[in-house]
Amino acid sequence: MSGEAEAGRDRLEIDNMYLCGSRFSRVSLKGADFSESVLAGARFNDVNMAGVLVENVTLAEGRFANVSFQGAEISNANLTGLAITDANLEGMTINGIPVTALLEKWEQG
Repeated sequence: MSGEAEAGRDRLEIDNMYLCGSRFSRVSLKGADFSESVLAGARFNDVNMAGVLVENVTLAEGRFANVSFQGAEISNANLTGLAITDANLEGMTINGIPVTALLEKWEQG
């Protein structure tokens, strides 16, 4: 959404529609509402999702790479099988316990 021609400002209401394989580029969906929708296999690249609310969503087998979760909060989550690798864990807590302290304790045996 850079210095190109002025973008259109249409407001769409799409209901009961298959848009499989659609491509959206340089599109603002700020304030959009997705409900009872299927985004399985969708790919988000170079997307600003600051302040996004993800609620009652299945992210099973999802992959996240080069993502900033800084200041994010996860609650009421099923983290069975979740793997976190090569991550900056500074300030991260689980149930109020600093993760770095948990890892230090684990490494001490």
